Amino acid sequence: MWTKFNKHSSFFHWHKSLISRNPSIQYHTASIERTLDRSRLLSKRVPSNRIASIDPSTTRHFSTSAIFYRAQTYSNRESGYADRRARNLQYPEELSPLQTLARLHRKEWDDSMLKEHLAQFQRNGNIRKQCGEVGIPPSVFKLAVQDFVKAVENGDLPKCGNEVLENAYEESGVVRVRKLLLSSFLEYAQLNMSKYMSEEQIQTFSSLRQISDLRFPADWYAKARQMNRKVILHVGPTNSGKTYNALRRLESAENGIYCGPLRLLAHEIYERMNAKGIPCNLVTGEERREISGQVRLVSSTVEMANMKKTLDVAVIDEIQMIGDPERGWAWTQALLGLQAHEIHLCGDPSVIPLVKELCENVNDELEIKEYKRLSPLITSNKSLYNEFRHIRPGDAVVTFSRYQIFAVKRMIEKATGLQCAVVYGGLPPETRSQQAKLFNDPNSGYDVIVASDAIGMGLNLNVKRIVFETVKKFDGKSHRYLTPSQIKQIAGRAGRFGTAHEVGEVTAMEDGDLRYVTKALNAAVTHIDVAGLQPNAEMVELFAHQLSENVSFSQLLQKFEDLAQVDGQYFLCNFRDLKIIADQIQPVEMSIADRYAFVTSPVNTSDVLVMAYLTKFAQMYGKKEPCHLESLVRLPEQAPTTPEVLKELESAHRVIMLYLWLSYRFPDVFVSVENAIETKARCESLIHESLQTIQFSRKRTKFSRSKTRHMEDIALQSSSDYGNAKRKGFNGAERRERRRRNDDQQLYTA
Repeated sequence: MWTKFNKHSSFFHWHKSLISRNPSIQYHTASIERTLDRSRLLSKRVPSNRIASIDPSTTRHFSTSAIFYRAQTYSNRESGYADRRARNLQYPEELSPLQTLARLHRKEWDDSMLKEHLAQFQRNGNIRKQCGEVGIPPSVFKLAVQDFVKAVENGDLPKCGNEVLENAYEESGVVRVRKLLLSSFLEYAQLNMSKYMSEEQIQTFSSLRQISDLRFPADWYAKARQMNRKVILHVGPTNSGKTYNALRRLESAENGIYCGPLRLLAHEIYERMNAKGIPCNLVTGEERREISGQVRLVSSTVEMANMKKTLDVAVIDEIQMIGDPERGWAWTQALLGLQAHEIHLCGDPSVIPLVKELCENVNDELEIKEYKRLSPLITSNKSLYNEFRHIRPGDAVVTFSRYQIFAVKRMIEKATGLQCAVVYGGLPPETRSQQAKLFNDPNSGYDVIVASDAIGMGLNLNVKRIVFETVKKFDGKSHRYLTPSQIKQIAGRAGRFGTAHEVGEVTAMEDGDLRYVTKALNAAVTHIDVAGLQPNAEMVELFAHQLSENVSFSQLLQKFEDLAQVDGQYFLCNFRDLKIIADQIQPVEMSIADRYAFVTSPVNTSDVLVMAYLTKFAQMYGKKEPCHLESLVRLPEQAPTTPEVLKELESAHRVIMLYLWLSYRFPDVFVSVENAIETKARCESLIHESLQTIQFSRKRTKFSRSKTRHMEDIALQSSSDYGNAKRKGFNGAERRERRRRNDDQQLYTA
């Protein structure tokens, strides 16, 4: 349980004992630590004389201990596989030491490698085991895989030919090749099963393949297919008025729904409509607000869109997120499943070809409206030369590390005397909105905002100039460069039509970053080629009934992922977080449907404290015991004064939101809804108060930048400089990496 907070102890200190009692959390944490130790060890073994070109138009090179060149790829629609031709913009990708080592030692593909990979596939015990778990016994596997290998070598299987496997190998290495071989083998076995299997085996295998067949998702929504729907696609850059025009149509509708990507946007539309006298309800995963009387409109997050109600107009915002690896399925579901006579899609031009194809497949009428930016956006011809004294009122400074945000805030305030608001993804949406209001208010005293890419969506900001403090972001695996689409999304926040800052400006702290931003803004559009899918609870239940009872839920999800069939327009969304949660709550007894609800809950699996509470909630649900939030969460009396406790308070808010999310799905167990709402408001107030009063400073007097200066690093001009490269380049990279780790571990004091 949590203890009451005082200035000498954190109210989260109990979590150590909770984690120590939970083996799965211990194992998860230990695995991460072992991986990091292994990565650091391997990083010292990377050959320093391996060079990779970053930009063909220059003679500059980099040591591959930090960065590999990677050309943007796009999908070839006719073949359905990635083409290796590069886009206009070519940008580097930073890799972890493990990824670097793998690419340095990767062989070039040749004809002999096809036989080598087929032989490895044929001998692989894990492949044999996976096939056995989905209904192909070892004796059948042995015969079928021999015929499969011969068919591939003879070129009888175009989907698994030499060129296709080479493309997969170049794109993602051996892992991708194995996955492609496995999916092709399962398809081959299904087509030829009568040669190898008994009737009972055929029935089991066919049932599993049929249930996991996701090639025709449009057929899941029969009532929507019976309607004559019209789709209006509004595309344009940020600040072009595309969403404004779609919402005007929604306001005049007899009934309708707004589907947004964030709770913050759903709240904004809910408040805007009601302020105009148009009754509108709010529906998100964690909150319901219903207006009394006759209500025409609903504002919701896209995951909560009602697929069963007939509507006049629907608006789906940020449609380009249909290609998101984790959440894309929700946009696909809304586009294919909403029973609306008129559907307005808002997003950027990258989604045009995909929406055209999806609408053609279901015979929906499509109209495309393209918009231009309402106010000009200018790219500065010079950077700020790494001097924070050049920051001025109206600037939004973009960086990504949480600690970096606060460090930059402090440095700006020290160098300029300007007070800074802050926005980052870990803050509650309500707090982000409050910080945005402080920045927009000319009388608040907050003249600058320091933010992560969270400002790119969901916040209305009066920004004069966007300043990129960095163009790299940690994506959960490694630090990588922002894509051109992300650069455009963030940079587009500068300048706002109808305000004092109509003309927007974009710059960066460093010259190299500014050159990269300029290239990104001028880059051609990279089209989104595939839409995300995720099985519903009914599919998972049917799939589970075909398997033995001793299969864990994470294994079930893995089997579904292995067997799933999609066509060239779709992909299966990432099951990684679902499997992590499934392992976490595996000991708890509950039905398949309830378990699937828990594993699809909106949880940040990297937050150990939230994962611990999820386990506790699942245990209480398994026992059917009423779960009272007030007995588990006790907030401090005063706002935190250190960043560590502030971070814990942010985790506390996530726990409260998880409780509310569960309360709408299991109301008989999670009964303290009113108390949770009050606790949530109190938590947000404490976080907001903390941001206004907390003062951050570093123990080190000098702020050491952790970025790799990707355009201005050591230039390796010729192969004769390998010796100097080893002394100056690789060792320098090691020193920069040590400084980066020290920066990340640096403590802030009040």
